Amino acid sequence: MRENDKLLYKTMKSLLNERLSDAEAQSLKDEGFEVKNPTRKTAVMIALYKKASSGDLSAIKELRSIVSEKSEEKNGNGRAVVIVDDVGN
Repeated sequence: MRENDKLLYKTMKSLLNERLSDAEAQSLKDEGFEVKNPTRKTAVMIALYKKASSGDLSAIKELRSIVSEKSEEKNGNGRAVVIVDDVGN
């Protein structure tokens, strides 16, 4: 089973790292997102952000999780990240 998990992880990672087509990238620009090197991962993150900004609690928790993981990797100090909820304003 672990081999299947590793294969799935590698496949998903390679799919998410693929560049978006020009039409897909233009669609993001039309929505107001300026992205230098748009990948599928970028599109997924934007979709997650849009769900979170509409009040989807599970999307908010997932974004917080991703942000704190990246912060810990970058800083190496394990400090918590505080996200200010200004969506309603």
